[in-house]
Amino acid sequence: MSTITPPFTFPPSLAPYSIPPTEYFSAHPALTGIVVSTVIIHNNRVLLIQRAPHDGFPLKWECAGGGVDPTDATILHAACREVREETGLAVTHVADVVDTIDFLGHGDNTSWRKITFLVVLSDGDVPVVRLDADEHVDAVWAAEGDVLEGKAEGREIVFAYEGQRQTVLDVLKGRMGGEKV
Repeated sequence: MSTITPPFTFPPSLAPYSIPPTEYFSAHPALTGIVVSTVIIHNNRVLLIQRAPHDGFPLKWECAGGGVDPTDATILHAACREVREETGLAVTHVADVVDTIDFLGHGDNTSWRKITFLVVLSDGDVPVVRLDADEHVDAVWAAEGDVLEGKAEGREIVFAYEGQRQTVLDVLKGRMGGEKV
């Protein structure tokens, strides 16, 4: 197993994701692709970003994430890279894995795994989110009640994937990732 010192911290339980994608694929030969997602929490609110109108699932809301690239140092690095690319935020600590699902590609025989990580930002001022307008057009910090109601800061919140909405609610309710965040 390779050892790479990352610019972020993580608990020992995440060591299986602190390996290069090639090693992960070797350990999971049935997989042809990996997608990472991040539930980013600050002051008991989750960061949701709205997809661009020209993208798949136009104007739907999601958590930051995307595909793991062969050039990513580790799976954890891929998650942190996606957060920086999509939100401008720098991750300093990855706290947990809150969901893992396997799925088949559309119209082909590819087998994918989506790994969702929990990122908890330090308390204090709300971090400034800088979106890549080609991918996302809006961002909101939503509380549990906002997600349940489907509205936050005057915006209608419709998730791109119902499963992600449930994962976000589970995290906000403290059902995953240890104590309530």
